[in-house]
Amino acid sequence: MPPELRNILITPVAPHMTMDRSMILPAGAYVTIDAYTDHEAVLSLDGHAPEMMQNGDSVLVEAGQHDITFVRLQDPGYFYRNLTLYMEQNPSAGVFNE
Repeated sequence: MPPELRNILITPVAPHMTMDRSMILPAGAYVTIDAYTDHEAVLSLDGHAPEMMQNGDSVLVEAGQHDITFVRLQDPGYFYRNLTLYMEQNPSAGVFNE
């Protein structure tokens, strides 16, 4: 996903029986997560302490209103060169460079 997009990327960590691939949602989208459980459930978000969830709890996830600027240690074309390299080594694309 190009870094200049304002999309939301959802990537499951240790998926067991649900989706096992990332999903890209358009800018302005939101996701509601509902807990339906009869045992302990934990919500874990990058950079935040885990939150215990109870049956019936709900969490709304949407993009923030603020932008952030990161320090770039590589030139601006690095992302795309790196992406191209990985795509060229993708066995499902029929090409594999060693």
